[in-house]
Amino acid sequence: MRKFSITFILFYVALTASVLAQKGYLRGKVIDGETGEALIGATVSRQGTTTGTVADFEGNYSLPLDAGTHTIVFQFVSYQTKTVENVEIVAGQVNTMDITLSTDVEQLAEVVVTAEVIKDSEAAILTLQKKSANVLDGMSSQTFRKIGDSNLSGAIKRVTGVSIQGGRYVYVRGLGDRYNRTTLNGMSIPGLDPDRNDVQIDLFPTSVLENVIVYKTFSPELAGDFTGGTVNVETKSFPEEKTTSVSLGFGYNPKMNLNGDFLSYEGGKTDLLGFDDGTRELPLDDPTSSFENPNIATNPGPTIDATKRLDPNMDAIRKNSFLNTSFSINHGNQLDKGNYKLGYGLVLNYQNQYEYYEDAEWGYYFKDANKDIYQLDAQRIRNGDLGRNDILWSSLLTGAIKTNRHEVGLTFFRTQNAVVEATSRISRDLEETGQTAYQDVLTYSQRSITSPSIYGKHNFNKITLEWNNTFTWARVYDPDYREALIAEVDQVGEDGQPLYSIDGGDGGRVSRFWRDMNENNESARIDATYEFGDNNKLKFGAAALLKWREFETYAFSLQNKGIVQNNPDYLLQEENIWNAQTEEGTYIQGGYEAANNYDARSAVYSAYGMGDIFLHSSVRAIFGLRVEQAYMNYTGQDNSGIVVYDDERTLDKLNFLPSVNFVFSLTDDMNIRTSYGRTVARPSFREKSIAQILDPITGIRYSGNIDLEQTDVDNFDLRVENFFGRDQMIAVSGFYKKFSGHIEMVRFQTEPTEVTWRNIGGSQVYGIEVEGRKRLGFIEGLSAGTNVTLAASKVDMTEIVVLEDGVTGEITSEFESRVEQARTGEDVDEDRVMAGQAPFLINTYLNFSDAEGNTNFNLSYNVQGESLAVVGVGQVPDVYVKPFHSLNLNASRKIGASKKSQLTMRVDNILGDSKDQVWKNYKADEQIFTSFDTGRTFTIKYSYNF
Repeated sequence: MRKFSITFILFYVALTASVLAQKGYLRGKVIDGETGEALIGATVSRQGTTTGTVADFEGNYSLPLDAGTHTIVFQFVSYQTKTVENVEIVAGQVNTMDITLSTDVEQLAEVVVTAEVIKDSEAAILTLQKKSANVLDGMSSQTFRKIGDSNLSGAIKRVTGVSIQGGRYVYVRGLGDRYNRTTLNGMSIPGLDPDRNDVQIDLFPTSVLENVIVYKTFSPELAGDFTGGTVNVETKSFPEEKTTSVSLGFGYNPKMNLNGDFLSYEGGKTDLLGFDDGTRELPLDDPTSSFENPNIATNPGPTIDATKRLDPNMDAIRKNSFLNTSFSINHGNQLDKGNYKLGYGLVLNYQNQYEYYEDAEWGYYFKDANKDIYQLDAQRIRNGDLGRNDILWSSLLTGAIKTNRHEVGLTFFRTQNAVVEATSRISRDLEETGQTAYQDVLTYSQRSITSPSIYGKHNFNKITLEWNNTFTWARVYDPDYREALIAEVDQVGEDGQPLYSIDGGDGGRVSRFWRDMNENNESARIDATYEFGDNNKLKFGAAALLKWREFETYAFSLQNKGIVQNNPDYLLQEENIWNAQTEEGTYIQGGYEAANNYDARSAVYSAYGMGDIFLHSSVRAIFGLRVEQAYMNYTGQDNSGIVVYDDERTLDKLNFLPSVNFVFSLTDDMNIRTSYGRTVARPSFREKSIAQILDPITGIRYSGNIDLEQTDVDNFDLRVENFFGRDQMIAVSGFYKKFSGHIEMVRFQTEPTEVTWRNIGGSQVYGIEVEGRKRLGFIEGLSAGTNVTLAASKVDMTEIVVLEDGVTGEITSEFESRVEQARTGEDVDEDRVMAGQAPFLINTYLNFSDAEGNTNFNLSYNVQGESLAVVGVGQVPDVYVKPFHSLNLNASRKIGASKKSQLTMRVDNILGDSKDQVWKNYKADEQIFTSFDTGRTFTIKYSYNF
């Protein structure tokens, strides 16, 4: 017993001594107040001692200190010395502190501050805005925590001039799709929608992000294929301190969660993990096979066998929905090894959300043939319920080794999303068949991005070298889309009950569809910067972006000429599959269509040179030239097999892209910026093709245009900005963009459900942005901010061809089509707005954070003006997106004596607004195109930091 006591005492003493001897760390970044960049070689020391360190080539420093309170001195030659008092260090922990040092040619006096006044990391984004060569906006990870959005699509719409379409697509200054570019850590990533060019940003959870920067003006080190903006998503890489945290959240929407009427269907066993287990795979040995009516086929066996192998589940079923759930794990650390540092991080994230829309509405309307009638004619009205289960998981692994002048690291990012959707609705055909049909639609979409990257940063005194090589594998997999439209025919059975049919002549339809798109990217770049004189720089670089895409679709229909039950599962029950003796039953029909499939590849090689020169202490010029050589190759054929492309070159374009930017510093905190840049917008693989692909989800047939050319854009910007106090600023910007060969999606007058893409000549966009952030002095820690964008656009409809006579060559423009269908008394302008262009965008917030950072409260409001969603042609009117007034509240509080726990509560859509799109025409009442009641969502999340 005595030996045990002595052993215990010795162990306790040793452990206590070890803890007392353990040091803590002060870490952060030293920033040049003149340029906003890293201040390489700045010294950081404890006052009155020889204990110190030097900031590395990224401005980062790490200073080991004994536990207690210290005074720290930050110094650099010809810069004001900054002394920070009351810096508290805790054994085994890290205190982070970013410092800005400024020059003062008249008086280099020492500045003394206390540690409490420099803790807000959001200041780094404002410093970047203030000192950047470009007009830019952005958000930090601290802002993500304040506003509480779980993924980037929710968070980024708070950025000035940025809006979100369809819950996942970024529009900057009213421009979307091909006119914006999204990069991951500065490197290109592919989009995940075969019908669009942009990246679906809802795949990025905010828990893996460090910053998001939106570049709105062009300079040569940026890729030239953007016009609205380049959105650079920066992931966490080199953690300042050891961090291990877990979080668990639950969300409840009274209309959607814990609802026994939720719609879904029997899928695979791994649906909750975000990937299909093979249940939905195409069950055919040869997907290029063709299937004929077994009654007339020489050998009906393959048709009947293929029919039996289809998954028989066709009916949307009711089941209980659970709460929205989220779970994340975050671990990272920085190890100081003396001459070098090691950093690593791991973030795992999982989200599972349910959406249920009861009595949602879909409508399709035409203009009346009589021009004296203003009201729109209903063609088809659909009402019913929709259930959606959205699963998203992601992982981010980072590692890096760094010395004072060199860093080499790698990142591995993987995100996967799966959406299970079921719809049950009644479809009323009010124009052609006059029939009522019962429609069940079952869909599954699986999206993934896998992106490993290796990078390096090296400083050789006056020269800095950076390089990066990134591979990205992206996949969009839509297996076994199922639609059953069972029509009620004008007959009754012997029992007096209605009879039903799936025959097209009766208004019925049953289809099965598989789509798979795989796209691989490799991007590489190298940049060299030479510094000379007083903050002057020359920068040179080169880059390459290679893309390969494979696109496959297989579509089949189910036929049954007899009378069927009003139950989609009835069709593929074994006893109801085609019977050769009775010559009745269900069978598969259709086959491979070559025009629905294609392969494509592209390459963009670029080089640039630019100067960043101070012409005067208050005048900065950033100018240069980027040269890009772009190639596209296409492999595909039409259904006849007459027109065949075999890896044929379809684009070969050399672009010279100049830019010039001036920054006039009226004071240390006030700038006037002017800029001009030439950029381009290139067609996508789908657009520059001969592919003719019917999308059964939208009912639209997309026809490629192999003759499509790129768009050239001239961009002009003017901005006045004033930064004052901590985290406070006001800015006013004006912009103008002129398009040559603007690419627009065009509908055909005679076939409004078929679209193609065409260059339509001249177009323009212009507008102003106003942004302000202010701390409200009457309550400590209270701040407010707002940004407003007003924009307008013009598209010349006389240059848009909607009908072309193949014999005479006579063409009809969109303008002529609109004049032909104009109502009595209606004047038709030659110009209209661009699709997706909102006339205004408003973001505003009110935020409170206490001095200790334990309590945070954020109330945010977002709305954008009515925008054109679908361009009408002929008798088809235009569709507009109605404003959605989004008011959200997020509140968090650190709890417990250690403050390691945090409780977060959030309310989304406080106003209970619905998401509506409407048909509009001259003097006509608005009619519903789509309407979804989103309800209010209440979320609670608990986080713990170990």
